Amino acid sequence: MQESVKIEAFTKIYGKNGNERKACDNVDFEAVSGSITGILGPNGAGKSTLLKAAGGIVYPTSGTVTVAGFTDLKDIRSITGNVPEFPRLDGKLTVKEALTQNIFLHGYDKKDLDRLLSAAIKAADLDDVLYQKISSLSKGYTQRVSFALAVSFDPKVLILDEFSGGLDPAQIVKIRRSIKKLAEKKIVILSTHLIQEAESLCDYICVMNEGHVVARGTKEEIIRNSNCTSLEKAFLKLTGAES
Repeated sequence: MQESVKIEAFTKIYGKNGNERKACDNVDFEAVSGSITGILGPNGAGKSTLLKAAGGIVYPTSGTVTVAGFTDLKDIRSITGNVPEFPRLDGKLTVKEALTQNIFLHGYDKKDLDRLLSAAIKAADLDDVLYQKISSLSKGYTQRVSFALAVSFDPKVLILDEFSGGLDPAQIVKIRRSIKKLAEKKIVILSTHLIQEAESLCDYICVMNEGHVVARGTKEEIIRNSNCTSLEKAFLKLTGAES
């Protein structure tokens, strides 16, 4: 049975007392296990806010968020691995220490440690930096540690927010390969403003602009419904960026 992230009529408003800003406006969104769902849009489109809702990080101002049957934010967070655009890591720890700590924090004990560590290290290709302190790592390696932490406790849901920043081309290829493998059994959602990334990774795409969903479906469906010849042209048309 497929599990899903289902978001209905989701609206999120930040600020108050006349300084309100509507980040997402009446958004419907769904992602299912066994596939990769991408949220594609320009900066400020509402992608990160929608991801935070799916990951149990923000409450909706209105609407509902259901993740693998859970609606309580604490429960949602317990089954979700998040890879933020800007990693927040403890630089004093080695890579192995950080992964081990994270696995124990998620309720596992020593009998599970080797299995989970091995899977996370393999997914992010971190064998050569395991005993280095995180503070000594390059930006690309730091991002890979963030990815490894997100998958280290075998979450049901994996959320990646502009994850490829700082990765070199070879690293991007390896991480994409890992993401596709993980998506065989998990719900994987990613946000990007890179059209090629959405094309190469995503089975389904949700295009956002100014807090609204302006298109959803497979790449082919979005192209066809937009009367365009490529996803790039459809994206420019849907977001009002046509020249």
